[in-house]
Amino acid sequence: MFKKVAAGLLAFVLAWILAGCGRIETPPAEPWQDAYAEFLRTPEKYAEEEPHRAENFMLADMDNDGQPELIIAYYDGLQGGAIFANIYSYDGNVSTVGRQIDMYYKTIYLSSDPSFPGVFVEGGRNSTFSCNYWTIKNNVFVEEPLWSDAYQFDIDEIVYEEFTGNKQLIAEAKKVISLYPYGMEFFEMDEVNIQIALYGGGALRG
Repeated sequence: MFKKVAAGLLAFVLAWILAGCGRIETPPAEPWQDAYAEFLRTPEKYAEEEPHRAENFMLADMDNDGQPELIIAYYDGLQGGAIFANIYSYDGNVSTVGRQIDMYYKTIYLSSDPSFPGVFVEGGRNSTFSCNYWTIKNNVFVEEPLWSDAYQFDIDEIVYEEFTGNKQLIAEAKKVISLYPYGMEFFEMDEVNIQIALYGGGALRG
């Protein structure tokens, strides 16, 4: 008797799930998600002329307003492999909010502390490596140099120099770089990654 009851209950639960009553509804997409997805699917909206080629993209809430900015990285084959980036925001339309050039060996880091909503960017060229802080203030892209490590050939040593008096910002940058040495993930330009980054929980903050 018990087996019949258990089997009946199991059949009822399975039928309930298959009928959709037990389906977990996914939340509706936010306007920025659909807008960025459509933007990324339309290369003529963001493509640069050769040799500048859109390589990949990522999301980061650079002004801590709950809605991420879209960062698209490009490769410049004429400048020895330089990388540069365009930053886009959504306010009913996807629009360019900033541009950063000459990003060699780019690595981007995000802080989990809302006091530091921007992104930390490490890059190097020739004998100099530097770290900058990117953020959005009043819908304007701001880049703040933090420090550099430059090899001085005349004295045969690396010279460290800081460019800001904001010690908290420098300390936070060094903390996230030590915690996440490989930085945040950029996504390649294809439909699978658009779905993952925009609808599947692509990282907005470290």
